[in-house]
Amino acid sequence: MNSRALLAAGVGATVLGIAIAGTAPILGTDGASRTHAQQMVGGVVVVVGWAILAWAIHSFGRAKED
Repeated sequence: MNSRALLAAGVGATVLGIAIAGTAPILGTDGASRTHAQQMVGGVVVVVGWAILAWAIHSFGRAKED
């Protein structure tokens, strides 16, 4: 993958993780038993997105001009 595609993948993973964590049920409401797990999964996806972004930015800075 080129660095621009990696940037897009990192942004997509970050947005997806925020969406997963942001839609977790509020504690004290129906479905609250899955709040912690859903927020944890969302957080992990966000961190993976950040790692992809870090690698993409590193690669983008070293990319050769075509």
